[in-house]
Amino acid sequence: MRKQTIFWITGIAIVVVLVLLTYNNLVPSLKEQDVSMKGTIRQVDTDKYEVDMQITRTKEDNGIHMVYPVVFGWGNLSFNEELDDSYFRPPSVGTSGELEQLVHQALQDEDINTTNENGNFTGFSIPDEAGTYRVRFTISSLSENIHSINDPQIYYVHQEKVLGKTLNWVKKEHMVMIKESVE
Repeated sequence: MRKQTIFWITGIAIVVVLVLLTYNNLVPSLKEQDVSMKGTIRQVDTDKYEVDMQITRTKEDNGIHMVYPVVFGWGNLSFNEELDDSYFRPPSVGTSGELEQLVHQALQDEDINTTNENGNFTGFSIPDEAGTYRVRFTISSLSENIHSINDPQIYYVHQEKVLGKTLNWVKKEHMVMIKESVE
């Protein structure tokens, strides 16, 4: 009887250790290194800028994901209906409360205040499949007081939960400003 009890306790202990090891070594199905982004932004009118972005993913993303262009004081993303086939046009533009919170947290980690007018972000999702997705859209000023752009950025937000463990991450890239004179 005693040997049988020791056998069961040892077996349960081994299973618990294996479960803990597995849980502690869980990694996201997609990592930051699997995503690259670049973007340019140029002024096309006195109160309108055009953003051209390229997002490349080397692996499929089965988690929830969104791309957020963050340009403080600017928003109202508008995708041109007449884009050629080399551009991806998202079926919807908006936000996800949980994903937007991850962007807020990433900005706050950089000591950027997002509790004021800087705190409203609009994003879009790209297909789950690996590949390169080019998007082009315009943004306009959210206030009459905003006339210039400062430090435009792109955030890729990945949300994933496996066995109750949160495996979220946020990747940031700076957009390049193209200086042109607006007529």
